[in-house]
Amino acid sequence: MARPQMQPVSQDHLRQRGRSNLTWILLTLTVLGFLAGATLVVLFLGMLPTIVAYIIDRSKQKSAALCVGSINMIGVFPYVSDLWSGANDLNAAIVIISDLFNLLVMYSAAAFGWFFFLSLPSIISSFVLVLQQRKVAQLRGEQKDLIEEWGAEVAAVVEIQKMDKQEQHLEQGLGDAG
Repeated sequence: MARPQMQPVSQDHLRQRGRSNLTWILLTLTVLGFLAGATLVVLFLGMLPTIVAYIIDRSKQKSAALCVGSINMIGVFPYVSDLWSGANDLNAAIVIISDLFNLLVMYSAAAFGWFFFLSLPSIISSFVLVLQQRKVAQLRGEQKDLIEEWGAEVAAVVEIQKMDKQEQHLEQGLGDAG
């Protein structure tokens, strides 16, 4: 069965779809504003660092926004929960947001998210590097065992092949530069 050809998506179509998405987002926020305005006020002001992370994150996966947002939500959720369990009105939301300690907790959680985002990749890469070095040491031990079993001639053949490949790469590099 023949597969249908995919048509290229035009800029106008993408722009129209973006406007449609924005319309639905604004409509949903308007309805939520009437139904849960106090919650939206606390969420909006508490999640401002996440919004900033989303705007400045240029990657396709938006991993900075995801990392900052998830931990920022942990800092905001207790206050939203207090709002839901108590008086769920705009005055209660303003009381929560106007308390500097509450904002400090919310924004500190976001700062902790930034700390995770900025520090964990280097920690994980160091860990992977140690694992790779350990694997190389294990393979070198196995190589020594094989040389003892098969003889040094096998290792010499491998070294000759390795040197030939290096010469080919060097010649290709010089050929491309010239």
